[in-house]
Amino acid sequence: MSKHKLIYQIYPSAIGTLQDIADRIPLIAKLGMDYIWLSPVFYSPWVDGGYDVADYKRIDPRFGTMNDFRHLVAVCNKYHIGILHDLVLNHTSSEHPWFLASERHDPWYKDYYVWVDKPLNWQSFFGGPAFEYSQIRGKYYLHLYDKKQPDLNFDNPRVIKEFKDIIKFWTDRGVAGFRVDSANVLAEDALKSGYLPRIPGFFNYYQTKKTVKILEKLLGTDKIFAVAEPVGGDFMSKTRLHELTRKAFDASFNIGTLDVADTFFSMKDHLGKVHYRRWFWKLARWTPEERFSFALETHDTPRAVSRFNADAKSLAMLQFLLPSHYPCVYQGQELGLANPKLSSNINDYPGVASRQLYQRLRREGRTKKQAMNIVKQASRDNARQPIDWADYILQDHNEKSVLNFYRNIIKLWREDIVISEGELKVKRISKRGIFDFDRVYKGKRYKVHIDLSGHTPSTLKNDLGQVILSSK
Repeated sequence: MSKHKLIYQIYPSAIGTLQDIADRIPLIAKLGMDYIWLSPVFYSPWVDGGYDVADYKRIDPRFGTMNDFRHLVAVCNKYHIGILHDLVLNHTSSEHPWFLASERHDPWYKDYYVWVDKPLNWQSFFGGPAFEYSQIRGKYYLHLYDKKQPDLNFDNPRVIKEFKDIIKFWTDRGVAGFRVDSANVLAEDALKSGYLPRIPGFFNYYQTKKTVKILEKLLGTDKIFAVAEPVGGDFMSKTRLHELTRKAFDASFNIGTLDVADTFFSMKDHLGKVHYRRWFWKLARWTPEERFSFALETHDTPRAVSRFNADAKSLAMLQFLLPSHYPCVYQGQELGLANPKLSSNINDYPGVASRQLYQRLRREGRTKKQAMNIVKQASRDNARQPIDWADYILQDHNEKSVLNFYRNIIKLWREDIVISEGELKVKRISKRGIFDFDRVYKGKRYKVHIDLSGHTPSTLKNDLGQVILSSK
């Protein structure tokens, strides 16, 4: 699989049905993406925005039918775009037939999930205990996420076989590959309490050798394009990146390189300033890695221009002028969208993570106003709002728009060998948001000045000092 592929993420409910997405493809295809990554469109109770799957082989009626999906594949093929399904391996919905049968102690399905007689002291990612008692079975099941998202047991070869069949089902229907959710927490080292009280459960699962072997069995083929989303990106080493991607994945989508800017391990519990110096050094270390997929925002993050207090064009330059083999652009990012004005009533938030963050902040003593201020800034619901396509069409016809700036810089990323292949040479990193670096290829040198503070234009200059690109 050749390097330098552009991925464009679509969060379907922010656009509409599969037919609505197909109608938008001719417009967004002008960015020149190679793949669109669809967040889950499988049948789901929608407790966690579709990441609680109740049937992996059925399109959720809110998005349409299988015929609508076939039409989307046909439209994407016309524009030479591959579709990446968002494959949720770690868990299913508690309404999935596998779990309902497992809970009833069905002989075939009883070991499809992780069951224990006594709960361990693990915490879930969303807060609270990671084990839930089932009155029906009389045991506790593991859920690294919400209690309605029980963890599958990948020590059971039948579970692996189920997903082999699911992968074949969708590739037979024209899917080009998969983005794998929570890819590196599939199989635990041991079911035992942690060495610290209330230790997060993921530490017992973090990229074990078993997990890597499972992923290689499922995805280790040149016939599909696969992108990993590893949990615990803050702790990811290059050794672990190479281990994860060596056979199973073309790229690793590590959102931890965003979290290092303003938080710790995605714990959005305070309104902290952006640590530009710490973040830029992290990017300088990671972006030269060929299988690193650099993103500025996703369905799980606030909008980048709001989060990093920066203009959209400078952020685009940061993403595409650093070494970037598999960049990922999230829908609306190319319009420079900022965080919308979200409600001050937590009951209006559809995201389970937003509600649980609010509850945790209140338990810790924050006032309702303080808790809501944090939720409004940090919530991933910021990125999940409907897109105003009238704005997209207006920007399409404006040469100086953020949209056309993205098109131009992506074209440069594809066609200029200094940008696509050049070595990174860091010159200056400032805590005020200034990042100066060179890209060097066979004696040819480009100078890049990124200023996220907005005090000076961000610029790309060639070795003659001529401005090739500017944020102003």
